[in-house]
Amino acid sequence: MTMQRRLLLAAIAAVVALGLAWYGYVANWPDKFVGIFAGMGTGFLILVAVMRFAPRWWREQCEEQYASRANRDYRRQMWPAMLVYVLAVFASTWLLKNSVQLLPLRALIAAAPALPIFFVMRAFLRYLRSIDEMQRRIEMEAIGVAALFVSQLYLLGGFLQLGKVIDVPSGVAMIWVFPLMCLSYGIGKFIAVRRYR
Repeated sequence: MTMQRRLLLAAIAAVVALGLAWYGYVANWPDKFVGIFAGMGTGFLILVAVMRFAPRWWREQCEEQYASRANRDYRRQMWPAMLVYVLAVFASTWLLKNSVQLLPLRALIAAAPALPIFFVMRAFLRYLRSIDEMQRRIEMEAIGVAALFVSQLYLLGGFLQLGKVIDVPSGVAMIWVFPLMCLSYGIGKFIAVRRYR
């Protein structure tokens, strides 16, 4: 699949997600669901914009990597786990709001969406083991940038929270660690690829 086709699919996904967010807003869906669809749509739009206006060397790197066998194997393992994750988030949110009162059962249901992410991480580790030395070096630098950036951000947030400058609920702060790691990993990979190209 070409880059143009992938960008078209991402644009369609953005329109569908934003359309669902708008419909959910009009139909008075819970704010959480409207926010999820709005976030997904916005994320897809940002992805389209970033890839559309990215330097040619970056697009070529993405094309080359996307076509590799290691990347195909990674996607084949990662996408089913991500689909299960999305379904688990919706199901656990609904169950926790509507029916389950027993604390041990609530804990299991609340933790359920974290299990598919374990399989995503396992797929990524397999991907790391199957790529060449240079690509592995780029990936490791990207992971290092992500870990350092998110750790610094979290530390800063903790000091601001202790100083009563901000008031972020702990659940919100914790749930944003993984998405921030993914975002900063992407930025770190861009920097590493540029450095080694």
